Amino acid sequence: MTSYRIFIADAFTSVPFRGNQAAVVPVPPDAPINDHLMQTVAAEMNLSETAFVTPVGQDSSFETSSRFELRWFTPVSEVKLCGHATLATAHALFFEENNTNDTLYFDTLSGELTVRRKEDNRLEMAFPADAPEHIEDDENAKVLVAAVLGKYKPTIELMISPSLRYMIIYDPDCNETELASLAPAIDKNAIEAGNRLLTNAVIVTTRGSDRDYKCRVFAPWVGIDEDPVTGSAQTVLAPFWNSRLGKTSFISQQCSQRVGELQVELVGSHVIVSGQTVVVLRGSISV
Repeated sequence: MTSYRIFIADAFTSVPFRGNQAAVVPVPPDAPINDHLMQTVAAEMNLSETAFVTPVGQDSSFETSSRFELRWFTPVSEVKLCGHATLATAHALFFEENNTNDTLYFDTLSGELTVRRKEDNRLEMAFPADAPEHIEDDENAKVLVAAVLGKYKPTIELMISPSLRYMIIYDPDCNETELASLAPAIDKNAIEAGNRLLTNAVIVTTRGSDRDYKCRVFAPWVGIDEDPVTGSAQTVLAPFWNSRLGKTSFISQQCSQRVGELQVELVGSHVIVSGQTVVVLRGSISV
């Protein structure tokens, strides 16, 4: 068996035990982990995501390399994009591995992602925007709405993003208090409806009184009943709220039990997401 370092970090927060948890495993190029073992480790961690990061190119040092391969796994599957685990990974490289660069480049299933070191230990991530498209009178979408909100109404706006397949539910009558108190019942029928829509997650969003917008994210299709704070969701939400608020810079709050806040900016075809991270556990795992 081979021993690897592992960090557990709370992302999108400066306070321990808030934000969204992720495990980060630095994998040296000369000691790779196969896909099956990555999935096994992620299941063992049982967090929303476990990230595996490896230096690429001639410089194979975690301290000096600026380019890395990055993969993310939920307890049940690999995912195409994960914001909070990317933030946690960059934080681990900058502040645990003492990486000397100001910008890190990650090769991922969503293409090249960049993370820049900013002031106050804040990190800035650049992700491709995934503007959602309207869903027109789809029975599967109505089943999902009823499962999440309790009932379907014709006034509810439904959209889905083409790349990540995140479905947005926007009920103009749902305020932020009601959003925070939602108790979805995503049963077998709703799961099957989501599968037919090729949905990976459902985002419920509303305008905030003290933030630009608020949201909650439910993703049982990838093994996460509710994601506490979701960086990747901002690639869908920023274009959605841009067309309604006429703004390109936002403060977003995810009102799950752990709560998290994100600074979000829509810049051309990319969404910039900024936040802080706190490492709460340092250890090793044998694979």
